[in-house]
Order: sequence, then C-alpha cells, then structure tokens
Amino acid sequence: MKKLLFIFASLMLLTVVNTNAQEGPGNDDTTLKSGAAIAAVQEKVKINVDELPDAIKTTLTGDNYKDWEVVSAYELKSKSQYEVEVKKGAETKTLKFSADGKEVTL
Repeated sequence: MKKLLFIFASLMLLTVVNTNAQEGPGNDDTTLKSGAAIAAVQEKVKINVDELPDAIKTTLTGDNYKDWEVVSAYELKSKSQYEVEVKKGAETKTLKFSADGKEVTL
C-alpha cells in the first residue's frame, strides 16, 4: 500500500512540474507582444520642435504644410527618422520624415 501511495504521489508531482514548465513566464504570446511594444516605445523619444533637423523644418514651412502647426516631435532612434504631429483647426496628422526632410509613409 505504501508503494502504491508513493507511486501515485510521484506521478502527481511529475504532472505538476510538467504543467508549470509548459506554462512558465515568457511562453505566452501576450508576453512577447508586450515586450515588442515596450521596445517600440523605447526607441521613440520626444524632442523639442527646434531640435528637428533643418531639412525637416524647411519641409514643414513649405507649401504642403504652411497652414499646419507643429504640435510635437519625436525621434525614432533605431531608424534615424522623425515623427511630427501637426494640427490645422480640428484636424491632426502624424507625419514621418527622414533626416533629410523627405516624408516617409507610416
């Protein structure tokens, strides 16, 4: 009877250990997705509008954006690009530029 109880307890312990190994931290998709989101947020750094490269400032004062007000600016470190939020009346846009002032599609 003791052997039977010991075998049963051993099997239960193995089942618990095996279940925890399969469902441990870092193994589900939400952990991976949130990690990717954190990495994306960390590469985007808010900067002052006057810190934008001169080429971007020139583009923003051109005919295409002359009526738009720059609300905020961000530097995308890993891509050497800049994201600029602009506003005209109630309408807002987010624009992305390369350092040479050319607009990049989002």
